[in-house]
Amino acid sequence: MKTHRLLSGLLAFTVLASAAVAETVRYKIDPVHSGIDFRVRHFINMVPGAFTGFEGEIHYDKENPANSKAVASIDIASVNTRNDNRDEHLRQDDFFNAAEFPKMTFESTSWERAGDNLYTVTGNLSFHGHTNTVEIQVQFLGEVEGRGVMRSGWRGTTTIDRTKWGMDGYTAFIGTEIPVELNIQGHRVED
Repeated sequence: MKTHRLLSGLLAFTVLASAAVAETVRYKIDPVHSGIDFRVRHFINMVPGAFTGFEGEIHYDKENPANSKAVASIDIASVNTRNDNRDEHLRQDDFFNAAEFPKMTFESTSWERAGDNLYTVTGNLSFHGHTNTVEIQVQFLGEVEGRGVMRSGWRGTTTIDRTKWGMDGYTAFIGTEIPVELNIQGHRVED
């Protein structure tokens, strides 16, 4: 009888411990320590750019990645290519049309494990009045405590074709395939 109780207790503890480990952890993106960078071919070279205004969350279940999700919102007016005239042109109707479409949004629809701490994250990217599916190759860099906050690190890469979002001007000298790199720090949020 004692053995039966001991085994039942151990089984219950194991189930509870497994449930605790398999929890989904929520991280709020810290824009001060994160970056959304892109490159665009201009004639023969690649010109760098970034968006500096954004927010979002990552809900991460390491044991069951299918339960994970990511959402983000980017301020189009925050585009920065280190040239004021070019940035203003990018905000106009020829490109992003920031007055009519001030936000770019991303919402993941699936996470698939692609290796150790590597994931293929699929989701809907919306801007300029269009929504298309994109795949982002994501690496979870780990988690560390700093100043009383649990911080996670993420790196993501993808390439988008700007013409799929209706930005199809100037293709003779401005590239259509845009490599994007995400370097994200998330702060754990306790519900």
